[in-house]
Amino acid sequence: MQRKPLTASTVKDFMEPRSDLEVIRIHYCYRIGSTFVNLALMEDAIINAMSMCDRIKVAGILGTDAPTWERMQQKNDKLKSSTLGSLIAILAKHSILDTDLAYLRWVKEKRDFFIHRFFHVHYWPGELHEESITIMCRRLLYLETTFSRASHRIWKIFRNAGLVTYVDLGKDGALLMNPGLFDE
Repeated sequence: MQRKPLTASTVKDFMEPRSDLEVIRIHYCYRIGSTFVNLALMEDAIINAMSMCDRIKVAGILGTDAPTWERMQQKNDKLKSSTLGSLIAILAKHSILDTDLAYLRWVKEKRDFFIHRFFHVHYWPGELHEESITIMCRRLLYLETTFSRASHRIWKIFRNAGLVTYVDLGKDGALLMNPGLFDE
């Protein structure tokens, strides 16, 4: 059996015979996945920021004779294996403003709720009615937006702490580099 490629019309064909409640439940599943993806992107952005910043050291893994690439890879591997709480604890030792640390801790609370407690109240797609799903989709969109904003804000937090030089290029993005990179 040959599978059809996933296209907009394939999805429409799949959804068309479904009841309104089934479609809303499918949307709820989409929203859960989208929230999870934005959470993963946020955690990855924090790790990438910490990895590229020369001033952030990861204790106990960097040898003084290691080549730069190997040190960076070891640092990146160590950061990726750390919890978000551990990453925030490392950042707390590096001139991060109190307001920015409070923000990161607040985002961590939202992350912990989504990962560890969101389904404790049994918000399973097959058990919810339309009104409940609408409410839960709004909550998920809130979390998704929170994680997405944190992904972008981490770089400004690093700028505020003097850990990176941040040049805003408007709609073209930003230029990021370690402070003093080109100083002689």
